[in-house]
Amino acid sequence: MSMEHFDKTLNFILQHEGGYVNDPNDLGGETNKGITYRTYSEFRKNKGLKPQSVRYISNDEVREIYYNNYYKASGADKIADPKLSAYVFDTAVNMGVSRARLLLNQSGGSAEKFEQLRKAKYEEFARAIPSQKRYLQGWNNRVNDLKNFSEKTFSDNVIKTNTKSGNYAKSQQNSLKIDYSSINASNFRFINKYKNINNRLYDKIIKTLKMDPRFKKYYQFAINGK
Repeated sequence: MSMEHFDKTLNFILQHEGGYVNDPNDLGGETNKGITYRTYSEFRKNKGLKPQSVRYISNDEVREIYYNNYYKASGADKIADPKLSAYVFDTAVNMGVSRARLLLNQSGGSAEKFEQLRKAKYEEFARAIPSQKRYLQGWNNRVNDLKNFSEKTFSDNVIKTNTKSGNYAKSQQNSLKIDYSSINASNFRFINKYKNINNRLYDKIIKTLKMDPRFKKYYQFAINGK
């Protein structure tokens, strides 16, 4: 994913996280812009700085923490589907990185399934810890808002090869275009794994592979994943 994707999703997240709060019923404790005191203290410690109240966190510190601690740590930066990437990023912030990764694995790469799993986990939280039931409606509203945001913001996206990582990034364009300048086996294992995300694009790639002798040796990777 691009930094543009990160910034757009971060703006959505910050709108929901709000400003400084110190709710005794919130298990996260003292929080500002979604950053807990514990996370902020660890961040400052790693930079050789003294701890201070998260009330005084700067915008640059917020952005750096979100990028490294949640966007990259959750693997959202490596996910080709921008909607699913946004889901994973937001979930890492709201529910923790390890849980976001777990839900991603359980979803099989489906944004719709990921959404269902996240809501089910909220229900589980509310049953296990009655004091958290008061937040259930707000949690579900956030998921619904995220779905609407993702569908509007990332509706016209295409896959483009990333020559360095062998993964795929999506850029906002009005029509399907594929950059075939860098082709390798890893790319087409990836295409095969996520072909159900965009069948039209997948079919176009397969057709190109089949007809163009330059990509013949990768054809089996694309259709068999090996």
